Amino acid sequence: MSVRLAFQLCTYLLIVDGLAALALAGLIEPAWWPFIILVVMASWLHEAVRARVSAVVQHRHLITILAVGFFALDLLYLAESLLDGFVHLLLFLLLYKLYTRRTLRDSRDLLLLSFFMLVAAAALTVSMGFLLILVLFLLLGTWTFVLYHVMWEAEKNAPDQAAALIESRDLVTPSLLGLSVAASAASLLFTAVFFLVIPRVGQAALPLRARLGQMVTGFSDRVELGSFGTMQTDATVVMRVEFPDGTADPEGLDTLRWRGVAFDHFSGREWSVSHPERRMLPRAAGGQALLARPRGTGLLITQEIYLEPIGSEVLFVAPRLLGVTVSGGPVLADALDAVTSPVPQARFRYRVLSELDLPVRRPTGPGRLLSEEERARYLQLPLVSPRVRELAREVTRLSPDQWASALRLTHHLQTTLRYSLELKRRPGVEPLEDFLFVTRSGNCEYFATGLAVLLRSLGIPARVVNGFQRGEWNPYGGYFTVRQRDAHSWVEAWIPDRGWVTLDPSPRAEFDSAGASSATFQYIDALRMRWHRYVVNWSLGDQIRASWTVRQQALAWRRAFFEGGLSFPGGKRSAAIAVGVVVGLAATIFLWRRGVALVPIPSRRPPTLLVYERMLKRLARRGLRPGRGETAREFCLRVEAELPETRATVGEITRIYEAVRFGGAAVAQEELARLGRLADRLLATSSAPRG
Repeated sequence: MSVRLAFQLCTYLLIVDGLAALALAGLIEPAWWPFIILVVMASWLHEAVRARVSAVVQHRHLITILAVGFFALDLLYLAESLLDGFVHLLLFLLLYKLYTRRTLRDSRDLLLLSFFMLVAAAALTVSMGFLLILVLFLLLGTWTFVLYHVMWEAEKNAPDQAAALIESRDLVTPSLLGLSVAASAASLLFTAVFFLVIPRVGQAALPLRARLGQMVTGFSDRVELGSFGTMQTDATVVMRVEFPDGTADPEGLDTLRWRGVAFDHFSGREWSVSHPERRMLPRAAGGQALLARPRGTGLLITQEIYLEPIGSEVLFVAPRLLGVTVSGGPVLADALDAVTSPVPQARFRYRVLSELDLPVRRPTGPGRLLSEEERARYLQLPLVSPRVRELAREVTRLSPDQWASALRLTHHLQTTLRYSLELKRRPGVEPLEDFLFVTRSGNCEYFATGLAVLLRSLGIPARVVNGFQRGEWNPYGGYFTVRQRDAHSWVEAWIPDRGWVTLDPSPRAEFDSAGASSATFQYIDALRMRWHRYVVNWSLGDQIRASWTVRQQALAWRRAFFEGGLSFPGGKRSAAIAVGVVVGLAATIFLWRRGVALVPIPSRRPPTLLVYERMLKRLARRGLRPGRGETAREFCLRVEAELPETRATVGEITRIYEAVRFGGAAVAQEELARLGRLADRLLATSSAPRG
């Protein structure tokens, strides 16, 4: 393959790599992908089209004015964000250069444009696929710039032979390709080191992009019955939850849920928050926003939550929430203990401390009582059918207290009604009455609404909570994967001497068991989680902890080998040293058998180089020395201009020196002797001082 063909092929592959990065980041709509790829490929195949476009470019001033006006309009009014407008400009410049390029410099501009496309995508892309795109860009980019340098040097230093050299098939060799691969690997290694040590700048580029992620309904201060219907068939991951401090049995937490928004006002068709005002939570010394104190009635767990962009400021937590730590910004809470944070529309990590409620909480004695205003809020009901109140009394007629009544109503809904995502309602009938007495089926929102209304009809304060079920445990990564289909509604009821207790009347176990993931998917998702944890969400705190760990480990190793062995107590220290010696000897023998020199051997300098250096010393006496970055040929031309009498001698010595140094030519002893005589002649002609 010729240098020109290899360079052109790599250039187009880099352009495709940049376009793939934009597509991965969602900056190119899928409908435009075939068109853009077709136009890019056509610039290679149809030289006639390029010639016509080049003829049009004669009016480049007019085209420039029109382009500037259009893209100013695009940035201000048409594009969804600044980043979208910037990408539109990049694509225009890319196609413009593809169809009008003439020189090697134009091809270099294409390489820079492909790099800018990668940078634009990096501001938004958090997928593991971007790692593959980045590695390909490093490999192709290094190889392309090596070829570019070869072509540039040929055109600059040998313009008469440049065409032949560029079309030659002898320059693109496996050794040159191996050199570029090694340079790419070194670049990737240094990049990884810099990534780990350079301080984080957070999400500074995110304001360039206004729209991110998929909007999820059901987590605002107002939600209509049935809003979870479309979500509960979607397997899109919403969040992943780790337990950094560990738990006794994560898979045994059957009742674990992720609380989001609570509602206290019911209109008959929708739930809302009657007092949406929020207060800022105070922060402790470590930056944790505090909501409540432990009661000593449940297990304390710490959760590390990686939340996907869902178009909501709600922070999902395991109840009962004690404190939450976010990387920046305030944490707010409403009167129903729902917490929010004005986070950017991007993947977000936060840490939560919760005290889990026992499945059946025992009485804790007299506690805080609800005020009259609170009781009125949690007992509010619209005009409901008498059949609803009669059903509540019928189910609980033998219950001794409110706690038993709540359990009986929960069991009644679980066992007598059917869970279904097919929400078909009769027109003219109230949704709740239709659910309880006609269709007798519905999703979790209808079950939660039914239980809350039945409890309130008996004078038991209740509220509806929207959030997510615990999700699926990933054994490869050690975390819960929560998807949109895990969206769930349940009830919190106020019981004297117990406080707020969680009740879940939805019989959705069969529906949940049908969505289990395969082992392959879980393993891939675990890799994706590690990518998010140690690359996307790598923070300044992680850097500090990593450096502290490295320092501690280094000190431990030092003590192990020099102070009696902290990590290798007793005789294990001697064993560790012996293993190290054996490994070193084995490596030495292996390198020796492969012919690798273990001791540097002083290299013998070629005689031709000695003659050339003798010439340089003679010329230095006349004040002529090679400049910094000046090639041998350039120095020769300068000497010939200032000392015309040495033209033949300096030119011949320089020519033979270049042939031996860069061309690998062999010089006979007779030729070396003649070169020595030329150097002596140069000394004779150059001995007189310059006047």
